[in-house]
Amino acid sequence: MPEPYLQGWRLSIVTLSILLSMLLVNIEVSVTGTALPSISNDLHGFNQSGWIVAGYMVSYTSTLIIWCKISDIFGRKTTIIFALAIFAAFSGGCGAAQTNTQLIACRVLQGVGAAGCIALPITITYEMVPRHKYPLYGALVSTSNALGSLTGPLIGGGISERSTWRWIFLLNVPAALLAILFFSISLPRHFPHHGQTPHLSSSGHERLRIGTLSRLDFVGAFLLLAASMLLVTVLLGAGNEFAWNSATTIACLTISGLLWSLLVANERLITVKDLPQEPLFPWRFVRNRIWMGTLFVSLFSGVPYNILVVDLPQRFQLVNNMSPLTSGVRLIPFNLLVSLGGILVSMLAAKARTPPIFLMLAGSTMQLLGVLLFAYALPSNGTLPAAIYGYEILLGCGIGFMFGICVLIPPHVVERQDVGVSSGALLQFRIFGGALGLAIGSSIMNNYLARNLSKIISAEDLSKLLHSATSSESFPPNFQQKIKLAFAQSYSLQMKVLVVFAVLQFLAVAILWKSPQIMIVQPKESNKSGRVIEKK
Repeated sequence: MPEPYLQGWRLSIVTLSILLSMLLVNIEVSVTGTALPSISNDLHGFNQSGWIVAGYMVSYTSTLIIWCKISDIFGRKTTIIFALAIFAAFSGGCGAAQTNTQLIACRVLQGVGAAGCIALPITITYEMVPRHKYPLYGALVSTSNALGSLTGPLIGGGISERSTWRWIFLLNVPAALLAILFFSISLPRHFPHHGQTPHLSSSGHERLRIGTLSRLDFVGAFLLLAASMLLVTVLLGAGNEFAWNSATTIACLTISGLLWSLLVANERLITVKDLPQEPLFPWRFVRNRIWMGTLFVSLFSGVPYNILVVDLPQRFQLVNNMSPLTSGVRLIPFNLLVSLGGILVSMLAAKARTPPIFLMLAGSTMQLLGVLLFAYALPSNGTLPAAIYGYEILLGCGIGFMFGICVLIPPHVVERQDVGVSSGALLQFRIFGGALGLAIGSSIMNNYLARNLSKIISAEDLSKLLHSATSSESFPPNFQQKIKLAFAQSYSLQMKVLVVFAVLQFLAVAILWKSPQIMIVQPKESNKSGRVIEKK
């Protein structure tokens, strides 16, 4: 039988394509952080700026698993090319947007394509190399993710400062087209079944059975997207566009809760009754304690990451008068350590054979200490001590540990048939955690500013300020200082809320405890032919 794994030039080019796809998507998460003040000032929507990031992340989160399911039906190659095409098309739409509403709409659709561009490459990675190479490719994936996060703020800041913010979206188009070309020439047509005999992989009956759309859980995808959107709408709008006790808030929360309940019931029904649809979240996941613990760890680790890469550059610009590019440069220690942390944890799991739970405890400890320092060690007057870079290093390394180790776990704790959907679920929980954290952070800031600044400026001036933060420059110097202080205190309050999520992460890690512990790399032995095999 032909070798089931990719080799030679195909492996090299597919690996390059995977890393390029994931780099583009991760740049899009962080690139808007330094460019957001310029975007919101140009389109007059600072109070809605959270939607520019959260809208992207919610649609991204809600469609991660559906992309994996689509690829099970139509094949990895066709699906990844289609996802990249959607991402490229709506990246162009974002660059051409003339209003805040247009930009948010295009960002939501861009997020749909981005979900496929990151979930499918991870699935392909699991299938193109044997298990003993997972730590190496896990390190490559972590590096690509972190490199995107590292360069995103610099690209966004540099472009916003020297040209127009529109280029941060338009540059995705040629890069995505290049990734499409690479996948087209290097990924086998029937991957990952290209190594099987024809009667197993491509008979007419099998293609017809696999190709039916009836296997897709469209109901689950709709419920997930709608429930997420309504929840984020409340978090971003309550206290800003409508009151917390208003009919809008109550209705959105009630309907969102109902939709979440229906989603759970739908996924259980499909799994238990063995219906033709393949569930977005198989109910057997719920019964897998180790896997559920991993998902919650991924959820909580995503919360601080997005608040740091989006809100910290804003703080640098609005409170400390830094340029967009300088604010991106000041974020380098954090993003660099996210990358190095991901690489280091992969090496520890592979070379030192350290059980994942101990690596998670180390990462969680660093993350908690970093958040505590951001929340309580920064001066209340808004000034930035040099020690902030140490805080960034500590928090970044902790988050890098969590991101890196979570990527390695799925093949070792889920059934083989669920490897594809598990990679989507892992990212889904992390990105949803990020969207949830960002929405909570934006809500905290908007409510704090509205409550405290209404005492010193008129309602009309407050409205202008919430639509364009740089309008504070038109106020007298003594008012400018009070406004900056209010912004600094709102960002400090965001960090204090992160402490809660950092503590909850320890509880999620505890769920993974078992005896003996999970090991990423198992001892090897040789068979009679001399080929190295892994012990199960």
